[in-house]
Amino acid sequence: MRRNVIRGIVVGAALGAASFAVPTVATAAPVSEGNCARVSTPTSANGWGNTFSDERGQAGKVTETKVVDDDGSLGFTTTAETPRQASYHAAGKVPLADIANKPLTFEKTGGNANWQIRVTGADTGQSDGFATLVWSAPEGAGKADASTSNQWWATRDLPGITRGTNATLAQLIAAANTGGKKTVVDHYGISSQPNEKAGKVNVDNVSFNGCTTNFAATGAGGAFGSLESLVP
Repeated sequence: MRRNVIRGIVVGAALGAASFAVPTVATAAPVSEGNCARVSTPTSANGWGNTFSDERGQAGKVTETKVVDDDGSLGFTTTAETPRQASYHAAGKVPLADIANKPLTFEKTGGNANWQIRVTGADTGQSDGFATLVWSAPEGAGKADASTSNQWWATRDLPGITRGTNATLAQLIAAANTGGKKTVVDHYGISSQPNEKAGKVNVDNVSFNGCTTNFAATGAGGAFGSLESLVP
């Protein structure tokens, strides 16, 4: 993922969480194993999508492409005209510290796929404390687990960690919460932004804070449409 040209991450600080309208099913409770969008389909996104005003047209689509199971997956197709795609789910302000040492996994085909964890309240020097924590999975197909990686980075300077500098998630969490800050996760999701711009990747079984979402096209009446909601 190209750190110097990411759209919709750095600019998102000015927009904040208020610019995001959660599609279909929404809940104020923090996402967890018990409060979980277990299935997302083309006709019932179950909270997954992308309506950030600066990321219009970037949502992924549920397709029949097999990643692990036979019912489909969430696909991202990037081009020179649309070099980045991303889909998110509201996290219900889960404390960032709560996701430490928990699996952060997804299954993928070959290609670029990245964790996007959008937080507020972090010690960034800005009033909203907005930042996005990013991790890029290996290019090859398989199960990606970011929980213990030292290749995370943040889009904002944090105490002792300059933006774009590799660190563990635990280090970023500690830095974000410096000085008694209580950083929360507003949205989490997956993006694709390959260096070569044009690319394709499919992901499935996205697990965050104990909640695993299966993206399924089977049984959706053949309506393999975008997960993007109506833009206000």
